[in-house]
Amino acid sequence: MSKFVLVAEDDPDILSLVLAVLEEEGFRVGSTAGADTLAEVERNRPDIVLLDYQMPGMDGIEIARRLKANSATADIPIIAMTAAGRAAFVCREMDASGCLGKPFDIDELVSVVDQMVHTAH
Repeated sequence: MSKFVLVAEDDPDILSLVLAVLEEEGFRVGSTAGADTLAEVERNRPDIVLLDYQMPGMDGIEIARRLKANSATADIPIIAMTAAGRAAFVCREMDASGCLGKPFDIDELVSVVDQMVHTAH
């Protein structure tokens, strides 16, 4: 069965690109944004969460902290997505398993997700 990647991103252009690329690579994908991410992760139990830093309502750092603090979701790998200049800070604050600085290369996206899939769970 293919791995499920939940993409938490509020920019519709970035979201549609990421979803299309991951689907083409054979992943099952879902999308969410902001605070809704917490409920979506608990409900759908993704194999990986691609988590944007800057979203309305609740930023990616707070979402990541809550996911890590919840025993039901703490083991799900998070790949942080943020502006390249802040990537190191955001990834550290999210305690992310992987990091993508925006704008990112499509090959980099696929590589990071593939790497996480093979080391997750």
